Amino acid sequence: MRRELLALSALVLALAAGASAQEPEVTVTATRVAVPVDAVGDDVTVITRDEIERYGFTSITDVLKYVAGISFSSNGGPGQTESIYVLGLEPKHVLVMVNGVPVYDPSLTGSEANFSYIDLSNVERIEVIKGPQGAIYGSDAVAGVINIITKSPKKTHFSASFEGGKYKTFKEDFYSGLKLDSGYLSVSFENFKTNGFSATNSDSSYYEPDRDGYRYKTGWFSFGYRPTDTLKISGDLKVKQGSVDYDNSYTPQNDKADYSNFFADLRVEKAVTDSLLVDVTAGHNREFRDYTGYGPYTGIVRYLSVQPVYYLNDSTFLTGGVNYRQEVADFGDYASAHLRSLFAELHTDLYGAGFTAAVRRDFHSQFGAKTTYKLSAAYNLSVTDTTFKAQYGTGFKAPSLYQLFGPYGSNPDLKPETSEGWSVGAVQKLSLSGVNGSFGVTYFKNHVWNLIDWDYAATNLGPWGGYVNYGKELSEGLELTAKVSPFRWLMLFGNYTHLRAKKYDRATGEWSRLPRRPKFTYTLGFNVSYEKFAFSAKALHYSDRDDSNGKHLGGFTTFNCYASYALNDRVKLYAKGVNLTDKKYYLAYGYNTMGRALFVGATVSFK
Repeated sequence: MRRELLALSALVLALAAGASAQEPEVTVTATRVAVPVDAVGDDVTVITRDEIERYGFTSITDVLKYVAGISFSSNGGPGQTESIYVLGLEPKHVLVMVNGVPVYDPSLTGSEANFSYIDLSNVERIEVIKGPQGAIYGSDAVAGVINIITKSPKKTHFSASFEGGKYKTFKEDFYSGLKLDSGYLSVSFENFKTNGFSATNSDSSYYEPDRDGYRYKTGWFSFGYRPTDTLKISGDLKVKQGSVDYDNSYTPQNDKADYSNFFADLRVEKAVTDSLLVDVTAGHNREFRDYTGYGPYTGIVRYLSVQPVYYLNDSTFLTGGVNYRQEVADFGDYASAHLRSLFAELHTDLYGAGFTAAVRRDFHSQFGAKTTYKLSAAYNLSVTDTTFKAQYGTGFKAPSLYQLFGPYGSNPDLKPETSEGWSVGAVQKLSLSGVNGSFGVTYFKNHVWNLIDWDYAATNLGPWGGYVNYGKELSEGLELTAKVSPFRWLMLFGNYTHLRAKKYDRATGEWSRLPRRPKFTYTLGFNVSYEKFAFSAKALHYSDRDDSNGKHLGGFTTFNCYASYALNDRVKLYAKGVNLTDKKYYLAYGYNTMGRALFVGATVSFK
């Protein structure tokens, strides 16, 4: 019997995607093994495919901006550079993965992830784990981890979507999934094009009064094969090509960046005995960018993980293993580095509480070794159905290849940025007279030391300075979340984040507020589903912020909505309204955001 349970746990993504509302929500990212969210002490948010479709989200960042503790800045419209701030920390401090494989561009200054390379149409669920996760995932997981899990068909299914709207925007999306007796096959294709709007305005030194369009094509192939009850093999292959226009006053108009992304992963899950499961995952992610007048740039991440899981009983497991991550970059010069890692983790249910302890040792080819660790606990008070959570962990961010070996101000003697953080919180579930929901509160605090930044005084690295381990950052705050369904046809939701994020300037000896981080944000929304009709609306608010150049960014509130109507079992019509009040607001000084816009579409499905 244990062998069957192990094999099923290896298929957690399929189980989680198809779980009913009464079954406990599951996370695979918090511990690298499938466990209920209530059994881990981490601050976890899971966004399902049902929620993505119910609220009419259009991109990965569109989903994440409504998650508590996350804010964004953007250098214009679709396809332009977006930066994510988890718990107020830097974009480079978030590890982004697709199906457990790291995806980012080592040729960028901070080796951040580019969310525009990941299409939402092929996403089954998104797991967000906030707080330091260095002991579980190694470098980059300082502020947290975002794991984007793609579709695997549960039954034979075909769908086609067509959408159009403002800015001459058109999108076509095709998906075909074939469920077999011993596995599955799926193929998807997406084509997108928009004329867009000017990324910059007259406040920017890069201003050009033209439209900055964005276009791409994506193809995705996935498979799963289960030759026996105790063995599963699965994999994915994605190819994406596109281009985006951008503004640059130093070169003629019609500046354009061509890009491509190749992603592949392969996973083998084997139940060796009734108590031992072995997971082997390999991945490859290549990102290419070529700009008008300069470039090209190429970044590659190769990943290998071998992870055994040993179950001492149904609620206690010991896991660990080895990871290998190689980074390769070409920014005019070729550079590479690698991380070799050993980790161990214990998760158990003791006296009604879930405990997790993990330790990890990373060996970097440039700066040497780093040790991280993590402790977390969750306790459910069954009398009131209240879950109390606490987590403490450490993390680090390895210097990027650009900072180590790049053409300007590079420093091969850089040390890793290091961090520690903790959080405490509680989740209260509600089930009373047909009213269901949950309320949560979390307090968090994070410190980051040895921050790598540009120092103009480091003239030994270049005539205008270079990269040094310069300062430190602090972020702390409070998150409040709520989700309530007073009737079967109505869902209400909202969250509030109060943030204090600041940076220490070694030159002045003073702390200053981190740029582009709102002191407080909140979201409010609802969803109505009645027979063939569904409607949702949501509001997003950011308080005042300052940009990195000291310019003020005013607070704002935007309103979006989504409506759909099922003509029959196969055809659904829908409409999306963006920025309904046509609010003029900015996420970065000198860069525009989308005005009022309407998009309409139809989806045809065969099951």
